[in-house]
Amino acid sequence: MKKFILSDTEIKEAIGFRRDLHQHPELGYEEVETTEKICRKLQEWGVEILDTGLKTGLVASIGLGEDPRCIALRADIDALPIQEASGLPFASEKDGIAHCCGHDLHTTALLYAAKLLKGSEKDIPGRVLLIFQPAEEKLNGSHSVIATGIFETYHPQYIIGLHTWPEIPGGTIGVRKGPSMAASDSLKITVHGKGGHGAHPHKSVDPICMTGYLLTALQTIVSRNIAPLDSGVITIGKITGGTAPNVIPDKVVMEGTVRSLDPSVRQLIQERLETLLPSIAQGFGGTCEVEYQKGNPPVINDAHVVDCIAKAGKEVLGENKVIELDKASMGSEDFADYLEILPGALFRIGTCNKEEKSHRPLHNSGIVFDEKGIVAGAQVLAQTAWDGFQESAEEQ
Repeated sequence: MKKFILSDTEIKEAIGFRRDLHQHPELGYEEVETTEKICRKLQEWGVEILDTGLKTGLVASIGLGEDPRCIALRADIDALPIQEASGLPFASEKDGIAHCCGHDLHTTALLYAAKLLKGSEKDIPGRVLLIFQPAEEKLNGSHSVIATGIFETYHPQYIIGLHTWPEIPGGTIGVRKGPSMAASDSLKITVHGKGGHGAHPHKSVDPICMTGYLLTALQTIVSRNIAPLDSGVITIGKITGGTAPNVIPDKVVMEGTVRSLDPSVRQLIQERLETLLPSIAQGFGGTCEVEYQKGNPPVINDAHVVDCIAKAGKEVLGENKVIELDKASMGSEDFADYLEILPGALFRIGTCNKEEKSHRPLHNSGIVFDEKGIVAGAQVLAQTAWDGFQESAEEQ
């Protein structure tokens, strides 16, 4: 049985590549240098880069392509608008931009999975698509990849993604079947009242007072409308209203995010927000507009693909290096958009160790990732793709 294992030299190269990306991060749809670096490496190894028309990011192909079978591997390449505070010698050189979500590890893992697969290309009858996706942090970079038409052209059997996870050790992977990450929707609530003097509130309809009641009421949707064993989050992160301490304003605007793991719960939250809040505002003599915008759906991992990833992980990392995650994350990922088109799964690469900074949450300005995650990610991606072709051959 063939195993895809990075050599010590390749591991050293991969870590060097990742540190260069980390030092020179780029935001979504601005990843020009990042794309060029990926492109140069792939060309150096003789990997075919497809003409997709993407302005940043790229799609490459490995395999003979004589067989219609295809497996897609995806990594995101963009950074966050965060000022890094890790203290690393290779910390970001760009003010206000940093790889604090680990996309530099994702990119490097997929790149070196490509190197491993390229070495056995003559034995890959179909095609492995390597998707280096832009703008995941904008939660819409997936749309630009889908718009290229690659899924209609190559018809992958399934797609595999990976993501850093500081809750499991470096060198391990985490897998979970079914709902894995949450849908991400945006919420804007505009509360209309009647402005006036703060000394004469009875002559006004106070939207700030209404907002307090609305803020409390919307949380009852989670606590009283959603079943206790289901999951939902409604967070208001921004409230804007008022111009002076003694003036009652005409309106207040609340903005927030809504997360859910189940499509039925997602629909329930939207319906309750759109009916409950306006009725409460009306009771105060005001009005309330609820603007609910659906974003990415939840990441729902295909059980069979998860089994394939777990099997590959045990082959190249060891039996005890594959961890079954007992909880989903309420974070979101535009990888979910691919799962609306074809089966697939997102697995986690462990990135924590004994250092306190490695246990900090994703998007923390001081988080430090254990680079063993790169090795685990590259080997599991390559092995899963390879095993997928062997599995398909056995079924035929």
